[in-house]
Amino acid sequence: MTPELQAQLKACKSLPTPPGVATQIVQLANDPEADMNRISKVLAMDPAITTKILRIANSPMYAQQRKTENLRQAVVVLGLNATLSLALSFSLLKSWKEDTSGSGLDYTLFWRRQLLSATVTRVLASTLGVREAEELFLASLIQDIGMLALDRTMPDLYASLDCQVHEGDLVALEVESLGSDHADIGGWLLQEWHFPERIQQAVAASHDPQTIASDHDYGLFVRCVALSSLIAEVFLSEQGDRPYDALADAADKFVHMDRERLAEVLEEVSTMIPEAEEVFETKFLINQTGESILDDAKEALVLRNLRALQQVDNLKNTTESLVNRAQELEETSRRDGLTGLYNRRHLDEFLETAFAEAEETGRPLSIAFADLDKFKQVNDNFGHQIGDQILGTTANILKASVRSDDLVARYGGEEFILVLPGTDYALVKTICERIVASFQGTAHDVGAGEELVVTISMGMATHGGKHTFTSVDEFVRAADRALYTAKLQGRNRTVPFDFSSMRKIAEMG
Repeated sequence: MTPELQAQLKACKSLPTPPGVATQIVQLANDPEADMNRISKVLAMDPAITTKILRIANSPMYAQQRKTENLRQAVVVLGLNATLSLALSFSLLKSWKEDTSGSGLDYTLFWRRQLLSATVTRVLASTLGVREAEELFLASLIQDIGMLALDRTMPDLYASLDCQVHEGDLVALEVESLGSDHADIGGWLLQEWHFPERIQQAVAASHDPQTIASDHDYGLFVRCVALSSLIAEVFLSEQGDRPYDALADAADKFVHMDRERLAEVLEEVSTMIPEAEEVFETKFLINQTGESILDDAKEALVLRNLRALQQVDNLKNTTESLVNRAQELEETSRRDGLTGLYNRRHLDEFLETAFAEAEETGRPLSIAFADLDKFKQVNDNFGHQIGDQILGTTANILKASVRSDDLVARYGGEEFILVLPGTDYALVKTICERIVASFQGTAHDVGAGEELVVTISMGMATHGGKHTFTSVDEFVRAADRALYTAKLQGRNRTVPFDFSSMRKIAEMG
């Protein structure tokens, strides 16, 4: 601001000044020793301000369970600094709104903008985590105080502007006419009145908040004040007059707010406007201004929601893929690497479950132990590669001989075990005899045009019916003893568990 303009402002007899109560509030704000009693005493000097403070303390903004009934309680609810900021806001608003002596400025529009900007800061403070919400409210409310000063000093300055909605047009006129704008003048006035430095800086930088570094203590505070004015402007503009894209660019530039988050802010502001209009006894929006920008905001939210749905679908697909992969890995961990049959770990789990279900339902459960006959000689005579090949063929024969609900597992080495839920003695005997016959009829190519038949011995046990067992271990031991009997009887056969076989073992032992 030029010295000439400063002198002209100082010489103006009608320059806006803080009223007496506001001056005392500023003094309290700058006094670190100010306490609740002093603040309450000063505020009580203006009953209208006291009423508004109580109204704010009881509003949904603070969501108190108990009603605040006096000024002292309100100070406790709001806090000292917040109470001072709100009281100062109401005091200045009351004084300056009553004085509308200027001739060129559209005062109705001016105060609608200021009150709407202040309302916007309530949402911005919550969205961006600004702790000094009430100070932000005050700074935004008075950010254009320089326009009042210029109008009193130069009554014809704004008369040439038919539309005073767009601050850019106002600033261009001021710079062209004076070489300065109302933000400079507002900052100077607040400095003269000894307002807190944070508020001075926010007003002075309201047209170019990036003059304050983003990591400065006031950086975010200043940017919120500037953004509040732009958001207020789009609500006041005629439909389509201020595109959503321009506001979104500013929000991203100032506070790194994306389009979707901005849309949420605009929606929340629109819901707060009726309550704010009631508090300030002023109509903010006329003739449905702001509807267009809200439509654009809703469109942005729709796009965000569509992207979110797409992300959910992608996440779902990714999750399903990971689940499938995990299941594949889990399945692999349950399989024997050579034969592809289930391993001992899975066998134990399956058998415990099957045994418990048989106990609960009363359905029979059969198992069969199988062992390739003289398999060590195969490895010794033809090598482990031929042995592995025969083990693979064995797995295929066993799987082909049972149902899908049955389980075939490699127990270890050349030993295998079959678990057949719902299978009684007669059926398991038939299955095992068919398996023994299959091995008798299978010739394995061992090279050099030579073929080899490897037979199998099997021992069976059935839980339910004639015999029951007290545990899985006892059940498995019974099948293992039946297999031992089959070996003793000459191999290449199937033998059921019964007491007569046990007696033979005992006699031969």
